[in-house]
Amino acid sequence: MLLYIALGLLALAVFAYYQWTARFPVGPRPLPFIGNLLQINLKSMYKDLDRLGKRYHGMYTVFTPMPFVQITDFDLLKETFVDQGEDFAGRPEQEALQELLGFGPNAGVINSTGENWREQRRAAISIMRDFGMGKGLMEAQVRSSIADYIAHIESIENKERTSLRWPIQVMVANVINEIIFAYRYKYESCKPLMDYVHGFEKMIEEMMKHPGFLLAMFFPKLLELPLLGELAAGKVIRAQQKLNAYVIENVDAVLAKYNVEDEPTCFVHAYKQRMEQGGNAFLDGQRGERVWEMKRRQPVFRTQIAGMETTTTTLRWAILFLAKHQDKQDRLRKEILDVVGKDRLPEMADQTKMPYARACVLEVQRRANILQTNLLRVTLRDVHVRGQTIPKGTWVNGDIHYLMANDPIFEDPDAFRPERYLQEDGITLNKDLVDHTVPFSIGKRACAGEGIARVELFLGLTATFQHFRISSCEGEEIDLERPQSTILVPKEQHIRIEKLL
Repeated sequence: MLLYIALGLLALAVFAYYQWTARFPVGPRPLPFIGNLLQINLKSMYKDLDRLGKRYHGMYTVFTPMPFVQITDFDLLKETFVDQGEDFAGRPEQEALQELLGFGPNAGVINSTGENWREQRRAAISIMRDFGMGKGLMEAQVRSSIADYIAHIESIENKERTSLRWPIQVMVANVINEIIFAYRYKYESCKPLMDYVHGFEKMIEEMMKHPGFLLAMFFPKLLELPLLGELAAGKVIRAQQKLNAYVIENVDAVLAKYNVEDEPTCFVHAYKQRMEQGGNAFLDGQRGERVWEMKRRQPVFRTQIAGMETTTTTLRWAILFLAKHQDKQDRLRKEILDVVGKDRLPEMADQTKMPYARACVLEVQRRANILQTNLLRVTLRDVHVRGQTIPKGTWVNGDIHYLMANDPIFEDPDAFRPERYLQEDGITLNKDLVDHTVPFSIGKRACAGEGIARVELFLGLTATFQHFRISSCEGEEIDLERPQSTILVPKEQHIRIEKLL
């Protein structure tokens, strides 16, 4: 009898589950309670999502096990993230998980939501403008860091077989580090940076290894179970704790001799000053040391990583794409030398006279397509989209990876062809293609660091190929295959560098 009752209750639960899943846009049929987890390889998620995007064009739901809606049509992306941007401006609330990882709930520009997000974003952008992202200082800082980078490459003894992975990493890191901490790494002694980056990569790798971590994102109470919690998130938490310790060490060093009444000289100073001054419920230092303890790492860690890893990875791909395609590299270099010459570094003012360089940056961003999934947004109310309803609180992914790889507007999308962005005159950019290239996403939660990233990419790319010819090592081929990782970094490989200037 108990067996029949149990089976009956199970049948009712399954029926209720499918009644619930029917509320969302149609997608692959989920299994009861675990959703589509068995249909998605977390390490190469973009391949499975691309396959599903082609089957359910425009919009569909994946359950992992909680629902998140994928948007795979550019016009629909604008309709939701721009036209209805306020309705899609939330972020997932994972307070228990954030606490375990050492972050405060609803903290920082990237993960906060509602009025908190508006205040955090307003304060962060204002501070960043004061220390580089505005007033003409940003470009000067980038060009200064690039000058050090070029000098370092020139000093490399074995240019026949080398790698630019860490020189690029240091160059990009020094731009954001100078803004945040007011110091730069030295190329010959950058082990702390290397350890920090390796630690971040290790944390991401551990996240992707265990499906239990994904379950814990939706059901954080599972982390309180000793064995399951350790299996699902133990290594992730320890890796994050090491990253937190590094950030706090840097913050404490910067603040050691700083008085909040003094003029701030970096982001950390200014952020601390605003918290101490109060007048803002979300930056108010009077809420206690625990608040500051969490807030001093969240904005810094997120700003530093977001401002470093994506730009670094994109530039690494740029080196490989142009090393593989020597004809494109030659055309790019000719334009650089015709416009800039040999006696100075490129400037952002040169952009208007360098359409092919701009096209190269766009094509690298589109073809590298480094994010498997974008940062998820959350609907703040029930939203009606093209006759379908997305319930309040649903996670939504504007699948920019799918769009840049599969949108029909990009003919032969797997090919690396910067000239696709130029009209027949070879000078004017194709506005439709430019608009459809959305590596920073669009709408209210688009990447706040887009401005500085664009400067780093254009100046970093053009300065590199102004000074050097880059090719494969003798007897080897450039490998453009993507490894399995959350951020789609290129494979570690050697290149040959020839100094030109």
